Amino acid sequence: MAAGIHSGHRERMRQRFLQEGGEGFHDHELLEMLLYYAVPRGDTNPLAHKMVKEFGSLPTLMEAESMDISRLCGVGINTAILISLQKEISKRCIQARWRDRPTLNSLGLAIEYCKSLMAYKNREFFYAVCLDNKRRVINTVQIAEGTVNSAAIHPRVVMEAALKLQASAVIFTHNHPGGNCKPTFDDIETTAKLAKLLFAIEVQLIDHIIIADGMTFSFLENKLLNKEVMEEQL
Repeated sequence: MAAGIHSGHRERMRQRFLQEGGEGFHDHELLEMLLYYAVPRGDTNPLAHKMVKEFGSLPTLMEAESMDISRLCGVGINTAILISLQKEISKRCIQARWRDRPTLNSLGLAIEYCKSLMAYKNREFFYAVCLDNKRRVINTVQIAEGTVNSAAIHPRVVMEAALKLQASAVIFTHNHPGGNCKPTFDDIETTAKLAKLLFAIEVQLIDHIIIADGMTFSFLENKLLNKEVMEEQL
């Protein structure tokens, strides 16, 4: 009897999704439906609640490694892999539009490109987006990877990347996994020092974009790349 009840519930959930799409679903309901394809029978709703609770949110769960999902949630490795695959597929879709040397000649394009770099990152990363004189992306170099709260930036790595790629300009981007996109004092100070070093080799720092929980902060837009502001930090 219980199996029949759950079967009917699953079918109702599928029909609701087909008719309405996923917008009206709660996070745990979407996960509950995804789990149908790893757990053939039974009620996956309690498991979905448990998994979201264990990681604190659906995005954090999706960012986790398969082995961590299996260990912390008590699910089989196939279930954990199914969840991890969603992250990898989504990342590929997000990054696909940027494969052919995009031109970042507006703030909007620069922000969207930087967002694509930070998709599903649960630790702090720092990238230097190296551009030619037409603002086309030559290459994007990972400068640092840190913990949830920090990433150590080595100026030498930035300089080597800019020189090796013969960049005319650079956009920095990093993420704040904690969810606050406003720059810290260290962010501002580090940016000022790097801007001065790049200026010495005739490379322009165009912007530094911080990504946090879907929000963004542009140093350029907030006038933190003005010469006077930079000099105050040095």
